[in-house]
Amino acid sequence: MIAKKSTIWTKAHTRSPLKIYFLIMSLVGVIGTLITFGILIFSIGKQVIITDNEYIAGDRYYEIENCKYNDYDGKEWTKATPAEITKCEEDKKVMLVQSRKVIFKEDVLGWAIWGILFLALLLIHYPRFMKFTKKD
Repeated sequence: MIAKKSTIWTKAHTRSPLKIYFLIMSLVGVIGTLITFGILIFSIGKQVIITDNEYIAGDRYYEIENCKYNDYDGKEWTKATPAEITKCEEDKKVMLVQSRKVIFKEDVLGWAIWGILFLALLLIHYPRFMKFTKKD
């Protein structure tokens, strides 16, 4: 009696450099998109939730405190008059609010661009990665 050898077909997993490239670029696209859109949402939330007065009181109050001193002549600070202090504080508040708006717009613009770039990276590489995976 002749015994038959059984043939077992196993699927061979190939790791071609191109497949690994598409995998890495897809992962970078997913992670980058999540991080950038997370930062973007955080920036928008911070702008909406924290009021201008809270921002000034929390982060930049020292600039308004500096209004109490008028001039430095090289030896000491001289006191300002109450009218000068009030005008300086109002001007500083306006400047700080404008500065906050500029920083917010720069953050939104910058992180939105990075988010779009990572999303494009994902949308270009992920379908090609899936095509290589289906072939195997």
